[in-house]
Order: sequence, then C-alpha cells, then structure tokens
Amino acid sequence: MIAEAKYPTTNLERLELGPDIVRYPASWKEYLDLLEDCEYQIEYDNHEIILMSIASDPHEAIVANLIARLGLALDDEPDMGVRGSNRHVFIPEFQKDYAPDLHVVKGEPQIHLLRKGLTANLNPWLVVEVLSPSTYIRDMNEKLPAYKKISSLRHIVYVYQDRPLVTIYSRIGKTSVWENTDFDRLEDKFEIAGSAIFLKDVYKKVIFPEPKNGKRK
Repeated sequence: MIAEAKYPTTNLERLELGPDIVRYPASWKEYLDLLEDCEYQIEYDNHEIILMSIASDPHEAIVANLIARLGLALDDEPDMGVRGSNRHVFIPEFQKDYAPDLHVVKGEPQIHLLRKGLTANLNPWLVVEVLSPSTYIRDMNEKLPAYKKISSLRHIVYVYQDRPLVTIYSRIGKTSVWENTDFDRLEDKFEIAGSAIFLKDVYKKVIFPEPKNGKRK
C-alpha cells in the first residue's frame, strides 16, 4: 500500500490507515524528520518509510514474555543485555533502520548517530521479530536477508503469534551460512546462551485464535 497523504504522526492517524503496513517513498532526511515526531514505530528500508501497524494484544504479550525469559536466561551474562523495540538497529551498508521487537547486544553496544538526539545500535547478537499477517512477507523477504548480513548477529528468532511456532536461524561459526530450526509444541524448548526457554513460557497467557476448521494440530 502506498500512502498519498502527508506523513501521519499520531497513533490515531496511523489507525485510520488500517492494519496493513504502509510505505512512503522518502529520503533519509524525511525519515529522520518523521522519526523525531512519530508516536508509533517506523522503519526505513529501500528508500521507503515503513509505517508499522499498531501491535495486537497477543503480540505484546509474547514480547513481554520474551523480555522476561531472556532477561532471566542472560542474568548471569554480564556482557549481554536485552533491548526493546524502541531501540533501533541500523545496518549502515544498506542504510536500513529497523525496530525489531527486541534484540540482545553482546559486549559494549556500538552506537550509530542517526541525527543529534537519535541513535541506534549496530551490533545485535540476537534479534526477535513477532510475526503477524501484516508483517510476515516483509519479515521473511526483506528483513531476514538484511539481518543475515549483520556480522555480529548470531541468532534471528521469528515467533508466530497465531499458533505455537518459533523459527530460529543460527549462524554456523563465523561463516555466512545459516541453519534454521522450528519448534512447534508448547513443551518444546530452545537454548539461548546455554539457557533453555520453553515455548509454554513464550506463549504464557496468550489466547490463540480458533482455527478455521475447528481443529488444532
């Protein structure tokens, strides 16, 4: 969808545009101008401002669960810290500015100055995106290949919000080769920095929509 009106800055104006991602062809300066004033999350990709949709309740519940679980998993790792979506990740090679749902930095954060008063991290060790119908295609086709180009990144975690399914992409050593593993049962667990995180905790208090055929696998 290409928006034709002025850039909306308030949550109300964004809601009026509907639930889908909205794109504006724009310059980097126009993006930074909007970023300073915007009430909701935006990103910059392929010379476009990307207006993110307002998050659903399951989305935010999953993000809160993940922040809590990752915080516990990394509690004994003094050089690793969790960041929320208000902290952006900048990819300088492609001038992409993303707002992952959360990310983990290992070691001292490397800071990029977007503009005076606006900064982003350059060295995520792990990023998490909670997928939704409006973001799925972009998360898979646009953001995933870009994330894989970040040299510091070791894990990319995609979490589905409509059913128990977590897909983890992990870099093999220091190569550009990645492997992915799916976890689709609530009793499944995956490891982050040697600590186990169970899907039942990721999806704690999340109500899944009823499947169309009335049956859940």
